[in-house]
Amino acid sequence: MNRQQLLEEVKKCQFCGFCEHVCPTLNATRTRHFGPRGRINIILKTLANGEKIGDDVFAGIATCLNCRACNTQCPAGIKIAEAIHSFKILLLKGELS
Repeated sequence: MNRQQLLEEVKKCQFCGFCEHVCPTLNATRTRHFGPRGRINIILKTLANGEKIGDDVFAGIATCLNCRACNTQCPAGIKIAEAIHSFKILLLKGELS
């Protein structure tokens, strides 16, 4: 997914939270940005508003296991795990200013 496709995908999120109960990292940490909804929110804020990512927020993105359990729970059909993976690629390539 390129940057624009990624932004369009995460804009579909209504932040309902249905994805959260299946996320192993959220269940282990109980920290919002370690769950799918928090990660989508980070991606949206970064791409739409240009917000900077601190080390603690990067840890939330980096710890996604890409298990895709969240994808099966999303009523909007968002490819959450793929969006997080694409965002990781943009971060690691240094394409986010």
